[in-house]
Amino acid sequence: MSRLLTPRLVVRATVSLALIGFLLWRIDLEQAGRALRDANYVYVIPALALFGVAKLLVAARWRLMIHRFSADLPLFPLFGILLVSNLANNVVPARIGDLIRVQVPAQRYEMSRARLAATVFATESLLDGIAFVTLGLIGLALIDLPNFPTAVFWGMLGLVAGGLIAVVPLSHLKLEEDWECRGVLGTLPHRVQHGIEESVPHFIDGLAVFKSLKHGSQAIGLSFAIWLVEVAVFALYGLAFGIHLSMAAWMLIMVAANVISSVPLAPSNIGPYEVALTELVKALGISAGLAGGYAIASHVFNIAWITFAGVVAMLALQLSPGDVFSLSGTATRNAQPEAASGREIPAAG
Repeated sequence: MSRLLTPRLVVRATVSLALIGFLLWRIDLEQAGRALRDANYVYVIPALALFGVAKLLVAARWRLMIHRFSADLPLFPLFGILLVSNLANNVVPARIGDLIRVQVPAQRYEMSRARLAATVFATESLLDGIAFVTLGLIGLALIDLPNFPTAVFWGMLGLVAGGLIAVVPLSHLKLEEDWECRGVLGTLPHRVQHGIEESVPHFIDGLAVFKSLKHGSQAIGLSFAIWLVEVAVFALYGLAFGIHLSMAAWMLIMVAANVISSVPLAPSNIGPYEVALTELVKALGISAGLAGGYAIASHVFNIAWITFAGVVAMLALQLSPGDVFSLSGTATRNAQPEAASGREIPAAG
């Protein structure tokens, strides 16, 4: 696996270095250094505490999403798996860390990979998209940013709307008997048909939160809670640097930081994050040096928290670096699915 990822890693490192060079060209280094030196880092303590609360809420939302097929799975193992996934996403290219949220629960608790994949890659992405688009458009409506690429948010709105149009009906789909043998599917080899027969119903199960108005509303409510807590995190980082902006401005900053972090352009997105956040904070009326210092510091604090929490979670879950960074499939050590859930869980599909 490492051989395949090396060229990609080289490209991403090159992008990172190029953007860091661009950042150094765009900011006043002396002012940025002064801002980093004179910041009141006491505000970082509650900021990092709230960052942890946001991650715990993400785990609670994930538990809600898998409630239908694993109702009794404890919250804190999911929280730990999420933290390890975040750590891996900071280290391994292409957000492969997200696969840990499929791989580890599937092996430790004998859960269906298709169901888990639906929650991580479809349901969660849509829920985050709803919150990001809403908060971003509210922020843009309250703040006049003449050169801001508003088309990005309208494009996100289109993607979210299209995703909901596709996923909500799919979550209610009821497959007829022998559906996997009909049409083009009937011409496929038996082994492929069997795999589809196992995976597709499980994937639909993973979208179950959209079937219930109650659970869907709870999931959307948790999504807004998660990202509003992160708005407070970025605002507290700002207070450390003496930056005072409106709630709408911090909403835009939070959305921009998370959207750029979700695109694996460089290792830990070092470079893309700093450039994007610096340019946005500058557009909000903050000097280039202060904006650059804020962007650098906020990224360093987030990376440090994710690294520390991820390592602690690895130790608590008894995962080795090989389990996390190679996805070698050895995470079944110490698996106790029945003890964790209190009942028999359907076999993985």
